[in-house]
Amino acid sequence: VIKQLLTDPKFADVQLTLLTQRPELLPDLPADRAELVTGPATDLEKILEVTKDADLVFLGKVDDKKFTVISRNLVKAARENGFDRVIELSLAGLYYEIPGEFGTWVDEWVGSGRFLPAREAAHRLEEADLDYTLIRMPALTDWPDVKYALTGRYDEFVGTSVSRASVADLVLKIMAEPGRYSRASVGISQPETAGYDRPVY
Repeated sequence: VIKQLLTDPKFADVQLTLLTQRPELLPDLPADRAELVTGPATDLEKILEVTKDADLVFLGKVDDKKFTVISRNLVKAARENGFDRVIELSLAGLYYEIPGEFGTWVDEWVGSGRFLPAREAAHRLEEADLDYTLIRMPALTDWPDVKYALTGRYDEFVGTSVSRASVADLVLKIMAEPGRYSRASVGISQPETAGYDRPVY
């Protein structure tokens, strides 16, 4: 996502403020386009700092830890700093929407320890009246393919895997057209993985 935002001409006017605990993973960012802030997203003051002038906020991780501190921080920061558009990653299976053997495996593999807070985080965004998009992902792959299908909030989830490149493509489409998938929860997967009962790598 970062690479595309910095190299694609249609995002030339975008200024990035990036919060990370691992700044060494983001070398050689152009100083005129990107500001790097080191710290955890669980720190409210850091979230307030990096979202001060934000138009859109992307949480590039799943908030699946107890007490959903990150999502709580985003809601507080949205109220204080005045931004509204939020894209947040989440888990396939959030709404028990995966049928059959794969659904059973996901429930056991992910476990209630991650699903319960992820569901709470999703509910927190919905109840905050933010212009949110939740992207529900199955197992992630490093395939270079950008090939995916989307399912809605009340649809049966299809597929067992999706490439990181595909997730990034969806995020970038929303950033380019912020009205897309507004106040929606979308499932993303690679269609060819439908019918399997385990992730396909």
